[in-house]
Amino acid sequence: ASEGIDFSNHKARAVIITGLPYPPSRDARVVLKRRFLDKMAKYLDAGLRGDQWYQQQASRAVNQAVGRVIRHKHDYGAIIL
Repeated sequence: ASEGIDFSNHKARAVIITGLPYPPSRDARVVLKRRFLDKMAKYLDAGLRGDQWYQQQASRAVNQAVGRVIRHKHDYGAIIL
């Protein structure tokens, strides 16, 4: 996890992402959120489904990890997926 750590400039020149950081699928909050979104999407016939939200959480975590390397327009680093 990279949350809450500030690696500015020369303190981080690479990040290696070895897997997708999905939230724990059996966590009660995750299960409830996915069910709720599925019900709302079906009821409204629109909106974000539970599986879409789950994927979005992993994508957001990857983007945050990538952002630990490249912090501003003059910064550089390697991103290995």
